[in-house]
Order: sequence, then structure tokens, then C-alpha cells
Amino acid sequence: MRLTIDDQYQRMPWDALDAVVFDVGNVLVVFSPEELTAELFPGDPELGRRIREHVTSTPYWCMLDHGTLSYEEALTAMTVHAPELREAVSRFLYGWMDLKHTVPEGIEALRAVKAHGKKAYIISNYHDGAFRHVEQKYDFFRLFDGKVISARVGLLKPDPAIYQLARRTFGLVPERTLFIDDAPLNVEAAMNLGWQGFCLNRPGALSRFLQE
Repeated sequence: MRLTIDDQYQRMPWDALDAVVFDVGNVLVVFSPEELTAELFPGDPELGRRIREHVTSTPYWCMLDHGTLSYEEALTAMTVHAPELREAVSRFLYGWMDLKHTVPEGIEALRAVKAHGKKAYIISNYHDGAFRHVEQKYDFFRLFDGKVISARVGLLKPDPAIYQLARRTFGLVPERTLFIDDAPLNVEAAMNLGWQGFCLNRPGALSRFLQE
């Protein structure tokens, strides 16, 4: 049975690692559809609910991550049965990335990785245009040694192929590579390939694990 790294050790075992691979959404930058629609459509929770139903709850959102749909194609598909929502859906699709906030715990972990002389990489399910936007917005993305973005490679987590692509591209040694993600299924996929795993879905747990 494989255990997550924080169930094996009380503190981050830096000597046992060569590299740490980060997800982006809810690890480095916040992604909360509820918060985003509340900011974009204040005072109208019903509209926010409908936008989430027609956008982030659809396969078309995943297709954007997969790189198989353009934004205009997604907009058309998302509103095919709700043309009255086209303007609001467009506002969400083209505006949500401007409302992103960072995850201090994840940024702290990234800076600790670099301070300990380890390599830092990204594997993330992300739309290409949206990732380019946040990458330009936040300087900390310059600290990474390499990135695998789903829409650019046509692969989505938790498909093992996206982890194997990163392993080959960056020369990772699985047992000496830690993967940090907020989704248990994505962490499980990495661990099934022999990687170390940490699930960042408990506020404060990663910060405590990083304490020297």
C-alpha cells in the first residue's frame, strides 16, 4: 500500500526529493466557480447558478482544458439551448481569469522548494489562453523549471499519460518526485505511477508539513 508523503513523514523530507510538481488550480491560484460568478454577477445568485450550470458543469469546459475547443466554439456550445445567456457566458469565459487570487500556502511551498535547491514543475488541466494570462499576471510562475499544460499537450489528469509525459520530458525519477494537487484522484494517479503525493485540500496542512 502506498501512503501520501505526509503520512510517511512528519516533516517534508527534502533529502528524499529531487523535484516537486504542482497543480495550478487551488494549489497556486484559487478556482471557485461560486466565488467567480458572485464577483462577475453581484446580487444575482440565480444568474450565477445558471452560468455555472452552462459553463463549468459542462463537458465543454473540459474540452477547453483538453484543447479540443476554441473559446468561440465553447461559447456557442454552452448557449445552444440558452441563447439569452450568451452575453453573460461570454463575460464569464473571457473574464474569469482576471479575478484569480493566489493560494498563499501553495506559493509558500514553491518558494521552499526553490530555497532547498529542488526543481519545480507544473502539471495542470488548464485552457491555453487562460494559462498564458495567469502566467503573465504572476511573477512566481518564472520560478518553475518546466510546465505541462493539458490544452497544449492534449492530455488531462488523471490520465497516466500526462504524468508519463512530464516524467520523460523533465527526466523525473518517480520515487524522488512529489506531486501536489487538490484533487484526490489526480494525486492517486501520480502515486500509482510510483510518485510521492500530497493532497492540498486541508487548509494549513501543507504549511505545517513544511515547517523545519
